[in-house]
Amino acid sequence: MPLKFREISSLDQFRVCRYLTRGKAPDDPELAAILLDAGRGYQTKSRALAALLGWLPIVLGLSLIHSTLPGALNGQVEMVILVLLIVLGGVGNMLLNPWTRPKNVAKSMEASRRVVASRS
Repeated sequence: MPLKFREISSLDQFRVCRYLTRGKAPDDPELAAILLDAGRGYQTKSRALAALLGWLPIVLGLSLIHSTLPGALNGQVEMVILVLLIVLGGVGNMLLNPWTRPKNVAKSMEASRRVVASRS
């Protein structure tokens, strides 16, 4: 029985997510099979999530302005830095999350299918 995405190490999970985000396939057929398992989960997102991901950059920008402007005007530098770090963390999550790149997930899954098929 092949391994599932949740059964592999955290480092391998990160590698699989990076392959999905970049739209590439691993050379290892076993890891490619795990990528197919993970990719199915990323492709079954709902319409609400797709709409949310489209508006998320605008919401992040507005929340950044709304949260930091009063602190900047009052001279609360620590609060501004804290909010900036939180928002930058959210932006970093968006950049590394395969949900934000469905076309790359599809490319990665197709390439992984070829890797798995070449093993057989």
